[in-house]
Amino acid sequence: MLNEERVKHMTRMAMVEEKENRKLRPVLYYSKKDYLSLCTIGGVFAGTLVYGILYVGAVAILFGTFFVNLSLVGLILGILLGLVLYVLYLYYYLRSVRRRARKRYDEGAALVRQLRRDYRILNEMYQKEDLSKTPEGWD
Repeated sequence: MLNEERVKHMTRMAMVEEKENRKLRPVLYYSKKDYLSLCTIGGVFAGTLVYGILYVGAVAILFGTFFVNLSLVGLILGILLGLVLYVLYLYYYLRSVRRRARKRYDEGAALVRQLRRDYRILNEMYQKEDLSKTPEGWD
């Protein structure tokens, strides 16, 4: 015989797992330190690509409009300024990436804790049902 309360509990758990699968995956597969490191490495590549595109675009615009005769000193200063801006940009971008990754991981960890509690409750329901059954022949 099916226990209606248990079926409702299992259905709710399955819906949470299906809906929140994307949030659960990092917690299930990575430790927090590994997940933050992985996001940081991805952020370095993404941030460098974005900055490179912006820097090349800014240099192309400046060369096309302002700098007709550019000296070697001006070129070196432009490169140094670009590097300093790159370091600043990357620092703030990676802080933002790590903050978002930490928040995602913590939300997923809270969901995992909730699911563990739900599994414990489900296990108790099964145990209670097993204890309430009378063995065959004991009528």
